[in-house]
Amino acid sequence: MEKRSLVTAASFCMSVLALVLLVTAIFTDHWYETDTRRHKRNCDRYGAESNDQKNREMPIYHLPLVDSTGSGGGGGTGGSRRNSVALMKPIHVGSREEELLENWRAILGMGILETECGRPLFPTHSGLWRKCYFRGVDPDIDRLISKGIADRCTAVKYHFSQPIRLRNIPLNLTRTIQQDEWHLLHLRRITAGFMGMAAAVLLCGSVVSAVGFFWEEKLTQHVSGLLFLMSGIFCTISLCTYASSVTYDLSRNPPFIYGLPGDVDHGFGWSVLCGWACLGLTAACGCISTASPFITRHKNTHTSAV
Repeated sequence: MEKRSLVTAASFCMSVLALVLLVTAIFTDHWYETDTRRHKRNCDRYGAESNDQKNREMPIYHLPLVDSTGSGGGGGTGGSRRNSVALMKPIHVGSREEELLENWRAILGMGILETECGRPLFPTHSGLWRKCYFRGVDPDIDRLISKGIADRCTAVKYHFSQPIRLRNIPLNLTRTIQQDEWHLLHLRRITAGFMGMAAAVLLCGSVVSAVGFFWEEKLTQHVSGLLFLMSGIFCTISLCTYASSVTYDLSRNPPFIYGLPGDVDHGFGWSVLCGWACLGLTAACGCISTASPFITRHKNTHTSAV
């Protein structure tokens, strides 16, 4: 009985620790991190243009493209609409992906993205719910945030928004972007959904394990062990799906919007480490709680036979 109580106490403590780690992973923003300091140093030192990285705080403007939204009427007003020039609207280099996609012709026409160093990049860290810039790492992005030009954090999309801003992009590229967006949203939803289910099942397993201190310890051990194993399966699916979503996102087209240069350091952060630590503890809890009743029964049968 004392050994069984020790097993219950050990599994309960490990499950609570695993739940804390899982909740920490869910609500922190360090699942994936990028460090662009080496990229900036290389561009400053070896860049083809000496001023490639010196205009990181300057806005990008539309090229004077002909406005195609005017009606086909035959008056002077209609002609002026057809021949009107697009307004000079500032699009900052740290703007959202939709804004860069809308103005991709202007950006390419200005030669800003002809080289890897022409694309200003800043250190970021992201989680399940938002993507943020690091503070205190790059003084350029710190100034942009302090001036209100750039938002420090942007929400991660979990819904599909109709790409009304992609009117300047060719049809085939627009379809590719839409399909990639759909696939990425599905991967994100799977990640968040299974992570939430893992937390819920792990909480139920911890409650059942705590009940084992007062009632039917053998039964509660077995049930809690199955719940822990189920939570581990959900957690495994979530972590693997997140890794797939990151790889898929970096390989999307066009690469000058979604890809990263080779000298940008990027990888998984400590939030993912918390998730994998939770998975290890959950699997250990499940194995211990599930196997303990069978081991105890086998020992009792062997003792009775002797």
